[in-house]
Amino acid sequence: MALHIRDFRQSDAAGLSRLSEAGHLLGALPARDAGVRILAGLRDGQLASAIWLSLDADTGIIPAILVDHTAGWQSDVRELAAEASLWLASRGAARIELRIIPRDEDLLAGLLDMQFKADDRAGIMQRTMQVRSAA
Repeated sequence: MALHIRDFRQSDAAGLSRLSEAGHLLGALPARDAGVRILAGLRDGQLASAIWLSLDADTGIIPAILVDHTAGWQSDVRELAAEASLWLASRGAARIELRIIPRDEDLLAGLLDMQFKADDRAGIMQRTMQVRSAA
């Protein structure tokens, strides 16, 4: 079942706390004052996932993804990464840095299918976005 993805709201805080205790965290949560945006993934009106993202010049950065540890968690991660990539690209990102390389083979294969490439030296996955000119 697909997620409903929207901006994180203060009313999501209790759900995020619950999710952080029982969910599956990929990456490292940024500091609260790091100036990152959070997108919330809801299923049946309940917070089921979250993704942190920021824009640094023309590079979109995804430092962390948190999902319910359910049977379909890999597809939730891919759906969040796709939505975050669109959000970042619409604001000028030419590259997306996913600051993790998942050990889960199914998730890794799905991200590779989404045009992310692993950089083992840096411990990140990168995706180059299509940039549209204003002309």
